[in-house]
Formats: sequence, C-alpha cells, structure tokens
Amino acid sequence: MTDRCRYRYAVLLGLCANWAAINPAGAAEEGLNLTAAYDASRLNDPTVQSAAHAFDASSHEEAIGRGGLYPQVSLSSRYGYGGRIDGGDDNTYVNSNDYQANSVTLAAQQPLYDKGRWAAYEEGKARGELGTQLFDVAGQTLFDRVAKGYFDVARAENEIKLIAQQKVAINGLVMQSKKLYQGGQGTITDIDEAQARLDLVDAQEAEAQARRMAALRALSGRSSVPIDDIQPMREELPAGSPIPPERDLPYWTAIAREASPDLASRLAAVKVAEAQADSQRAGHYPTLSLTTQLTRRESPQYEDLDPRQDSYYVGVQLDIPLYRGGAVRASVAKAEAQLAGAQSDYDVQRQQLAEDIEADYLGVVAGFTKSKAMQRAVDSNQRALTSTEKGFQGGVRSTVDILDAQQRVFQARRDLLNTKLDMLQSYVSLHTHTGQMNRAVLEQVQRLF
Repeated sequence: MTDRCRYRYAVLLGLCANWAAINPAGAAEEGLNLTAAYDASRLNDPTVQSAAHAFDASSHEEAIGRGGLYPQVSLSSRYGYGGRIDGGDDNTYVNSNDYQANSVTLAAQQPLYDKGRWAAYEEGKARGELGTQLFDVAGQTLFDRVAKGYFDVARAENEIKLIAQQKVAINGLVMQSKKLYQGGQGTITDIDEAQARLDLVDAQEAEAQARRMAALRALSGRSSVPIDDIQPMREELPAGSPIPPERDLPYWTAIAREASPDLASRLAAVKVAEAQADSQRAGHYPTLSLTTQLTRRESPQYEDLDPRQDSYYVGVQLDIPLYRGGAVRASVAKAEAQLAGAQSDYDVQRQQLAEDIEADYLGVVAGFTKSKAMQRAVDSNQRALTSTEKGFQGGVRSTVDILDAQQRVFQARRDLLNTKLDMLQSYVSLHTHTGQMNRAVLEQVQRLF
C-alpha cells in the first residue's frame, strides 16, 4: 500500500469512527411529549379560554329568549305634590302646591300572540347552539394547533441534530485533510473545501437555533408553561399506513357531513340568521296580550272624600302596527340579506371542508408512501457515501466528493423526518376536520412520533 493510500485509509477510519458516534443505536426519550403539551394547552391556551367564556355566555341565550314568553310583572310608585295653576285678573299664573298625590301600581302582562317574542326565543336557542358548536370548534382546533406548534419545534430540533452530526463528520474530514497536507499527500484545496462546507453548516446551525427558540416560545405561550425541550423524534416509520385501507376518502367525507364542528357551526349561524329574519318580519304583525293592573292612590287633602282609592283592571291589549316610517321593511330586507350571506357561508364551508378532507387524507396516504421512498433514499445515499469513501481510498474520489455524498445523506434524512411530520400533521388535521379528534388519537400520534 502506498503512502497516499495509507493516509486515505486513515481518513476513512476517522470518518467511520465519527459516523458511529453520530448514529447511536437508540436515544433516551426526554423532554415534553406531545400529549403533555396538549394537556397544558387545554388548561391555559388563551384561545380555548376565550371560547370557554363565550360558551358560558351563550348558554344563557335560550333563557333570555324564553323570558319574553313568560308573564312580565312590574311595580311602580309615585310620591309627590300637585296643584292647580289659577289665572288672576292681571293674567298672571300662580302655582299652588295644595295637595299630595301618592300612588302604587302593580301590573302584569302575559303575551298571547307575539311573533317577535317567539322569534327572539328561537334566536336565543339558535345562539346557544352556535355557542356550543364554536366551543367544539375551539376544542378540536386546539389539537391541530398544538400539534403544529410541537412539530415546528421538532423540525428545528431535527435540523439542529443533523447539522451537529454533519459538523462532526466534516470536522473529522478537515482534520484528516490537514494531516494529509502536512504529510505531503493532500492539497490545500481539500482543506479549503472542507472548511468552507463547515462554515456554511455553522451558518445553517445558527438559523436553525433561532427557529427553534421562536417555535419553543410559541409553544410555551400556548401552554403557559416554560418549555426547554421536547421529546426527540424517531426516524423509524410505522409498518403500515396510520389509516386502514377500509377507511377511504368517502368514509371520511361521510363522517364530516355528520360530525364536522366547522360545518355544524356554520349551520347554527344560518339558524340564527333565520330567527333574526323572522324577528324583523314580526314587525308587520299585531300583538295580543293579557294585562292586569292593581292601583292604589292616596290624596289626604280632600277631607270630604276617601283619601285612599283602590282600582283594578283586567283585559286584553291589542296592538296593530300601521306605519313606522319604512323601518320595518328595511330591517326585513337587511335580515334577509344577512340570511342569504349565512347560507352562502355554509356552502363555502362545505366545499372548503371537502377540499381540506381530501388534502388531509392524501397527505396521510401519500405521505406514508413518500416516507417509505425517503427511507429507501436514505439507505441508497448511505451506500453511495460508503462507495465514495472507498473511491477516496483508492485515489479516484476527492474530498469534495465525500462532502457532497455526506450532504446528500443528511438531506435525505432531513427530508425523511419532515415527510413523517407532514404525514402526522395531516393525520391530526383529518381527525380535526371530521370532528373525530380526541386524546386517544393524539396518543396514537405520540406513539408514531
């Protein structure tokens, strides 16, 4: 073996040692896992808290509307003085507070026919249902938002991990190239190429570190707990697709039509708009109510009369609207336009939901197929790197060839991890859009992570 071959063989030994150091057989799991991040966010996420308060408020809407159908009872009283204003000979007026007038009135009214009050009750029920659906939307989308925030951190940490491994390999190549050069067997170009690649990787590492810190802050803000690290991601892929073959696209589309919280919230908004339109149309209709009234008046200054007088009234009251300046007609036109808009929003949401479900479904199915292909690409590039190293030993490959082969290996590994994350994100989104997301599904995603 020539001296040049001995040096190249020494470089290969160093590369092999470095590669073994950066590819451990297993890594201890540590850091915050996905389910723990969700549990913290469920309690502290500002969006969920806002939705919870809105839900609490909407739970009273039906009772508010129902109140208009029940009897309305009021108690009023007056206490004060009154008098006559007499005209004198000089046409002046004199104010005389010459008697006291006190009264107490108890009145009750029960609507018998009032389309406006009934429409208000129906609107209250619809608003209560809308609040429930919006709260369900917030609960479902929390899974998606937590997963996205968690996976953003994972992408940055995967990048940092691979860059650290790449730096180890390049550093080893720089050191061995210097030894070759010092021994008169290498060239300064080999050292410069390796050092330039190392400087580029350092810049990429700084960028990845910044992305990781930003992603961690976003995840910490959602969960309101300090997060320093997350559980490391595994490169292993599941044996089969997370979606069973029998659960095809029509299966998920059918479920979404029945259980999608987004679609249900749009439908509830349509019902609210319908009730509002009915309420405005009620302005054209008469109202009929049963009224009762009990009144006590006291006038103690009239000594020849009973100073206290009690009276009562029981009857029905009919109100017929005749003309209100066109306000009722304009309000009806406005409410009908809003109803048409709500129905259009429902149609848009239904179409968008179908597109989202298809994209999510294909993201899982195609993502699994792509992940398998990327795994084969990692293996192929690893074999190509081994061949390049052997060519370097034989003197037919250069340092640049090894650097390029290493870069392709790390690029393939990064693409594999990102493809797996995309597949898991699509899996979460698919269950979220169809209203099937729960903690058990999230635990399944954690196991696949």
